[in-house]
Amino acid sequence: MSTALHEDLVALTCDLVRFETTENRVDQLRAAIEYAAAYLADVPGLVIERSEAHDKPALVVTLRQTRTPALMLNGHLDVVVANPEQFVPEVRDGRIYGRGSQDMKGSCAVMLRLIRELAAWPERPDVGFQFVCDEEIGGTHGTGRLLAEGWRCGFMLCLEPTDMGILFEHKGAMWVELSLPGRPSHGSRPWDGENPILAFHQGLQSLALQYPVPAPDTWRTTITPTTIQAGAGSRNQVPGSLKVTFDIRYVPEDTPAALLATLQTHFPTARVVVNESAPVLRTDPEHHEVSRLADLLQQRAGAPPRFYREHFSTDARYYTSAGIPAVCVGPVGAGLHSDEEWVSVEGLVDLYDVLVSYIKHM
Repeated sequence: MSTALHEDLVALTCDLVRFETTENRVDQLRAAIEYAAAYLADVPGLVIERSEAHDKPALVVTLRQTRTPALMLNGHLDVVVANPEQFVPEVRDGRIYGRGSQDMKGSCAVMLRLIRELAAWPERPDVGFQFVCDEEIGGTHGTGRLLAEGWRCGFMLCLEPTDMGILFEHKGAMWVELSLPGRPSHGSRPWDGENPILAFHQGLQSLALQYPVPAPDTWRTTITPTTIQAGAGSRNQVPGSLKVTFDIRYVPEDTPAALLATLQTHFPTARVVVNESAPVLRTDPEHHEVSRLADLLQQRAGAPPRFYREHFSTDARYYTSAGIPAVCVGPVGAGLHSDEEWVSVEGLVDLYDVLVSYIKHM
């Protein structure tokens, strides 16, 4: 392990962790992007584009004058909410602790350091780097916006933490609001009203028979009620309406249209509205670029990498939705979104070296 590389990756990761880049801290999101740009300011010949939409800044760096590099690396600098002390990084036992160290400021540090190395090569490779700031809230104004503005590539690597495995598929998502009508009446005379809570209960029971809570990590669609509101708060009144939200995570074999029709079947009087949706990620694990990456990971680790699927979403889905093959690969770590989040320093070096080897043979 190069001492200089080790020190650089630790310093960069710690610096990035110190920025409190939660969704409501626009100043910190901008400061983190500015830090990344400043780190690269003395590298000659880089094409650097900064942009912002809906208070979500982004930075795109290419080594050539192009908006369609052969390879695009993608990382996000935003994090979920944390206590103030979690933004004070701590290095111990070969690990960097702190909010975002694993998800995914360590990977962004790898990207920044990699840009400097690639820029010094005699022939600069055709690689681009995207730093975005809204992945944790859906990615619409980050990676989604950048693709809408015309950024494309031949192959995309999202450096989400994967313990050096290859995430090639994940579920799609829909967040749906369902409104059930009722007819209010006095709580002592329920026969005078129509209680939407009872209608919801009946529909939920039948829905649960079709989509029960599966055993842990079973690869199937889940439909989960997450919030519910009925009436105006009067404890002695049959409510006149009910609203419930569902978090739907669907496998590629299911379709949003079919799932919405299913909800309508179980709640025939309801109005069903999709508040937000995210498509699936699905890349052929035998795609030649994925195979090449897997070979390098195996050479590094001495064993084949784990190929796997996930229940949550990543920004890689924006690329596969545009017909561009994409997978996630990232460093070893643990404690995602927890008080004990950490990333392995050796894991960052492993990721860095694998990416260098991958790019050398593009």
